[in-house]
Amino acid sequence: MPYQHLADGLYLIKQKSASKGVDHYGILDVGNRLGHPAVNGLQPVVVHQSPPSIRLNWLQDTGAWEVMGKITNERDAIARIRDAYRTPAYDLFGHNCEHFARYVATGKHESTQIQAAAVIAGLATLFFFAGQ
Repeated sequence: MPYQHLADGLYLIKQKSASKGVDHYGILDVGNRLGHPAVNGLQPVVVHQSPPSIRLNWLQDTGAWEVMGKITNERDAIARIRDAYRTPAYDLFGHNCEHFARYVATGKHESTQIQAAAVIAGLATLFFFAGQ
């Protein structure tokens, strides 16, 4: 059942985490596309990687999110969510919320925030050694 301006479907979403200073990523399920037995489809849910594992929360209980885009291949995304539930352990550098959400949305296990941090650390190291 559509929610506000969103049609039924799965969406890649993010929200600012003021306490951590980074973005938190998740998957928005409008219309119970995942077929979860505890969800009636009237209210959207957020599926997200949050220590210690993957969580499912009602959208209304999780704050404001920014929709990054609709997931076009729902069948594969649902299969990837099920796959992620088999190995739900959180790891900041290798399996964080962005890794999870982007993997579900695109099939690529990546984090742009970790990539940016690595570039900055590499440049800082380069400047440090260049200055000696």
